[in-house]
Amino acid sequence: MGAAARTIAAATLAAVACAFAVLALAAAPAGAFRTPDADELAEMAGAAGPPVEPRCVTARISTVDPRWGALTAKGGDGCTRPPFVWVLRRPDPAEPGARWSELRQDVRFGVCATDLPGIPDAAGVDLGVCAAASKQVHVPAGKKLAVRPRRLSWGAAVTVTGIRWSRWGGARAVGRGTFVYTDRYGPGWRAPVTVTLSGIDHCGSRRTYLTKQLAAVNPRDRARVRAYAGRWHERCPHAIGSTGG
Repeated sequence: MGAAARTIAAATLAAVACAFAVLALAAAPAGAFRTPDADELAEMAGAAGPPVEPRCVTARISTVDPRWGALTAKGGDGCTRPPFVWVLRRPDPAEPGARWSELRQDVRFGVCATDLPGIPDAAGVDLGVCAAASKQVHVPAGKKLAVRPRRLSWGAAVTVTGIRWSRWGGARAVGRGTFVYTDRYGPGWRAPVTVTLSGIDHCGSRRTYLTKQLAAVNPRDRARVRAYAGRWHERCPHAIGSTGG
């Protein structure tokens, strides 16, 4: 390839690279919220109950749904100390006279649908004031939250292992596994059991089964399993993580 050809090829490659860079910038997502101007900030601060000084807060307006906004305390002399959040709403901003009003104020919020009724999940997440409830359902498994775990414990002496779930995600989850009883002072034993989970509630933003039951598969094992066959109510783990189980 001659010098002229190499020069043309290099220029072509540079032009292509530049074009891809422009496309990448165009495809990059915009900010999920915008910062109001001084007049908007004053109006939003005045909608808090009681009104706050604009200098005491930062503000956001959702770009996904501009009917929603939020104020966050910055602290300072004569100001509310952070963390503190006000969630604001207004009619369609295109309507004449659409003004902000307060939905709720608090130190923090959890799940949008339960802590801030009425706010769309997308707007709440954009503003950083709440979280959308998980689509997947979890269950406490030790110190973590798990989805379809293969192992669950019933106290210090009992574990159900090798669980295979036939139903998961609805009001009830149903699986079958092996009940393993371990006695440090005597022989242990095993029995096939069914496991039923129910009582969906929230652990943070994660929908979670918080009630569990088991039942012996074989009639001869019912007496031995009976002490663990009632409803067991779980609490959300202190250290929330997730695992596929």
